[in-house]
Amino acid sequence: MNETDVKDSRGNVVISKGLKVRHKDSQFEYTVDSVLQEPDGEVTIMLASPEAPRFEPAEEEIMIVDKNVPDVLYEAEPVDNVADLFYVPDEDETEADDDLLAIPAKEFEKEYEVK
Repeated sequence: MNETDVKDSRGNVVISKGLKVRHKDSQFEYTVDSVLQEPDGEVTIMLASPEAPRFEPAEEEIMIVDKNVPDVLYEAEPVDNVADLFYVPDEDETEADDDLLAIPAKEFEKEYEVK
């Protein structure tokens, strides 16, 4: 199967929340967060980014040390008002929709495969 069908032969959406899919070109794996169907029948698949990387980073990190540069771990700007350091998002801002990818059904069928 070269394409992932969003609907079956009867027109029922067969992609559901929690399904793992892979982008064919990049091989990145995503999880279906939700499937939205407009009144006109258009379907959009909302994909969540992977929670963990699928590959392990190199075991050893090489650190280049320049003897001419002093060791500075962190520089901070002076703060006039400590209360400005704390940020509490509004209820609308707590939704994770910003981290989701909206993929139209036609693009999804061509570019993604079910894992």
